[in-house]
Amino acid sequence: MAEMFRYEVPIDDQPHTLQLSGTVTPVRAVAVATRSAGWVMEFWHEHDRGLSSAPRTFQVFGTGHRLPDRPAQWQGTAARVEGLVFHLYELDPA
Repeated sequence: MAEMFRYEVPIDDQPHTLQLSGTVTPVRAVAVATRSAGWVMEFWHEHDRGLSSAPRTFQVFGTGHRLPDRPAQWQGTAARVEGLVFHLYELDPA
């Protein structure tokens, strides 16, 4: 049975590895959003508890900032927060 889950990635120019239980490869974010309180990007995706979990690495990039050199997959772009636009990438997608 599929369910919708929410995850958070800090907006801090660093990669963050999350344990996404039951994810379907590759991860496809259903929606992304940002919060200025705490500078966090949230994303939602469907998963199935019947599938095994795996560590997945994500990073947030601002518009005009250099994107990752390694393989990466764009997951979504969030609406403006305090005049800034951020983009979520999965690094080294399976």
